[in-house]
Amino acid sequence: MSDNKSIEVASNSIRKMWEKHGIKEPMRFLGFCLSMLPIPGIQQAGMALDRHLGDKAFNSQLEELWAEISKANELVGKVGTLEEAIQEIAKTIESFPELEAKTKQFIASLSKSQKEFTVLTEDHSYQELRNSIVHADISAFVAKDGSTNVIQDSTVNSEKTHLHATGNSKNFVDGTTFQGNLGGVSMQGITTQGPISVQGSGIGFGAGGSISFGGNPNEVSGNCPN
Repeated sequence: MSDNKSIEVASNSIRKMWEKHGIKEPMRFLGFCLSMLPIPGIQQAGMALDRHLGDKAFNSQLEELWAEISKANELVGKVGTLEEAIQEIAKTIESFPELEAKTKQFIASLSKSQKEFTVLTEDHSYQELRNSIVHADISAFVAKDGSTNVIQDSTVNSEKTHLHATGNSKNFVDGTTFQGNLGGVSMQGITTQGPISVQGSGIGFGAGGSISFGGNPNEVSGNCPN
């Protein structure tokens, strides 16, 4: 499911479309689709959506998906806010595998024009990519100078993905699939250092590159005494 920040950014993008095109219920589903993208890609995808709204084939596909979702859960059209609607849509799609598959295809088409997607984390900083779908020709996750990237429960659709960590930095990957046209690689509880590339169904190691098993040490859990 999308995180609160992604939902907020996606909802604001849809409200701008409502101001221009009028309020239409199926746009609630577009809000969910945008919320599944990494925050840096939401604005770009939103601009592309704005252009697609005048296309009859696009609107027909949107109406068809919205009808299926509404039939599965009538609350998606009844809750008062966009943010609540996005959360209801997420619950619905997670419960119906066929709807989930159709939605993933639809989301991939929203950002198909994107050539590169890059996450750069440096100077002892920390970034997370969770419950997201990235669709680009090339993706790169770079951590420098004691920094950390976390990629969790996500799908990266790219022909080539670079995982690069230098200067005592690390990339933590869990529950994530790197998918290309000729195959995919799934990673569970993996830590990468140095230059690593994922292409098709294979992994390449650059000089000093390594992969090890181990969870993200930045996550802490405990039992509440109350």
